[in-house]
Amino acid sequence: MTSSDYTTPFLVRLFRSLDTLVALHYSTNYLSSLVRFSTVSKKVLNLNQEVLCTIKSIYPESYDIARTGDDITIDVFCNDSAHRSEERVQLIQKIEKRQQIFRSKLEEWNAKGCPITFKLESEQKHQTSPKKIGKIAKPKNSRTKYEFHEKHLLSDLPLLERIKLKQASKKVNILRDNKQDALDSKMVPIYNVIYEQSPKFDNSKTVSLSVTRLQQLVRDSMTLPVSESDVRKVLHQLAEKLGLRLTVIGETQVLKIPKLNRNEDLAKLSSYQAELVE
Repeated sequence: MTSSDYTTPFLVRLFRSLDTLVALHYSTNYLSSLVRFSTVSKKVLNLNQEVLCTIKSIYPESYDIARTGDDITIDVFCNDSAHRSEERVQLIQKIEKRQQIFRSKLEEWNAKGCPITFKLESEQKHQTSPKKIGKIAKPKNSRTKYEFHEKHLLSDLPLLERIKLKQASKKVNILRDNKQDALDSKMVPIYNVIYEQSPKFDNSKTVSLSVTRLQQLVRDSMTLPVSESDVRKVLHQLAEKLGLRLTVIGETQVLKIPKLNRNEDLAKLSSYQAELVE
């Protein structure tokens, strides 16, 4: 089955509208309800099952799509289900990047002759009693009519949806900023641990410590609990800002610590944190 009934602008704008609505939903419902086709199809003009299969065929990593009873669920594409909730939350930040990916894949798909490689399971498999399933009819609209509808797609979302999008984006930004603030508050204490391990007299000498050992030293030195993940993130930020070397020996990540100038380093860190605030 191939389909060339849809123009490029039509598919691009429709994908953007669908992706925005899906991202809005998961920005606040990432642990609970899934997006239902029956709901979004009422908000995105010309979205039907055939178009949904077309989008999935163009961009296989766009969504996980499955038939559930007499409806269809649309979830984020995720190879590791343990990270699915995180992927749902981050979807709203990836809209522009996903739009670019979709455009690129759309060009490749057109060059291949517009093959429909994704098909939904037959609804009959989800029914207790067999029902005759009608074929999905191709839209009766002519190409000219589709091009007319392109101007009216929800790429320009309704006011309420635009407000929701701004609110969701603001919420995600606040959460990200709060997380970064928490990491910044640990930067100087973790630097102090590194400084204590650094050589104090010989400029040519370096001390090599595994990241695992540094994590233990940091946890032992701090009164408040700190996760290994946060320690590792701060270590990478310190290495980047202060020019420290992180290397891998075998399967062990090692930090090379030269003689440090505490005053200069703290000034650099202070400047870095001031840039983040601005």
